[in-house]
Amino acid sequence: MNYAKPESSFDLNELEYPPEVSFPGERGLRRSVVLISAMKNLLIAQVPVLRAAKGAFRLNRLKFLDGLRGWAAVFVLLYHVFCESIPFDAEFGERLQSLLPFSGAIAIFIFFLVSGFSLSYNYLLTADAKAWVRIAGGRYARLAVPIFFACATVHMAMLLGLFDPPAQRLPKFQQMLDFSPTADHLLTFSFYGVFFDYRHTYIGPLWTMRYELIGSYVALLAVVAVRATAWRQVWFAAVAVFLFALAPDDYQMLALFPVGCALADLYQRGASKSVSGTSGALFIVAAFAIRLFAPYNVASWGLAATLFIVGCVCFPIALRLLESRFSGWLGEICFPLYLFHGPVIWIVGEPLIRQAQSIGAKVAIDFVVIVLSIFAAWAFVWTDRAGIACARRLGASFSYLASKTVAAKPR
Repeated sequence: MNYAKPESSFDLNELEYPPEVSFPGERGLRRSVVLISAMKNLLIAQVPVLRAAKGAFRLNRLKFLDGLRGWAAVFVLLYHVFCESIPFDAEFGERLQSLLPFSGAIAIFIFFLVSGFSLSYNYLLTADAKAWVRIAGGRYARLAVPIFFACATVHMAMLLGLFDPPAQRLPKFQQMLDFSPTADHLLTFSFYGVFFDYRHTYIGPLWTMRYELIGSYVALLAVVAVRATAWRQVWFAAVAVFLFALAPDDYQMLALFPVGCALADLYQRGASKSVSGTSGALFIVAAFAIRLFAPYNVASWGLAATLFIVGCVCFPIALRLLESRFSGWLGEICFPLYLFHGPVIWIVGEPLIRQAQSIGAKVAIDFVVIVLSIFAAWAFVWTDRAGIACARRLGASFSYLASKTVAAKPR
């Protein structure tokens, strides 16, 4: 079977359909199976890089960053299960989200701060331009490839009829997945729409991906612009204030990425060693207090996320937890957990909660969804490694072209 992309263009109609996939009237399903098979075959060629991505996951990394990512993903999961999507009690869920571990927004802000930190840390330390180009060149693929496979999972579930019609769902679920799933939409949304034209999403939490992509390049450009200057933290703060003041309301959260860069610079200079453990604990308490008492806005809740990160790094007990093997494992599955807990809620949680009659049954369903979401993240961790592998290949290509361009310039 030849599932290869034609040299001139990618035309779904030119792909050869496997005869074993032949449900009557399910041409969309057949096209989707072939498309996903083609993507899988492309990834098989990346097996050595996939293995390298698996082996290198914990190499040359700050362990607490993986722990922060992992627990932030857990916070998002707790928020969606107990507070927003399928709470066993709506009123209790409303109160519960006042606690930081159940605050989805602050968890997202932690992700953005950690992204700014991790994307800038090595360049601040080494000024390695080639490594910077590799990261910048591969960042899009790093996000898009796992997103595609997560969306493809929901796409196949839609084609197989695993979701009830909108009118039969719980009210919160009636406005999503109300489109006809086609292979063209799957490709367009996964590789373009999720970042630049967010409509007809497959997975609700993907609304953050546009900010993650744009913010990543804000951080990468900021670190190049200010590394050689004095008072780098001041310049990072100025970029953050500029973005917060001038960006549209929906994009104010981009200011968190240069704040993450400033945190990386402070950590790289050893600032965390000058903060006592007691102060770190107080920072964590302050983060909880801000979430508990302050209404939502990017400035106050962004401050809460920042204080939480600083406190966890400076408070020895929290730091040991973040650097533990379990937290590292959560960090390894954090992106699949973020991507796949939504489909688990849709496929398992929503129909069961809709039928449940007692609070006890709903509580049990919520915990089942949590366990299944973590299992799904572990089962689909290969999608994240595929994204890492593709990003490395693409980034290496950009780095090679950049070095050749520089070498070809007359001196």
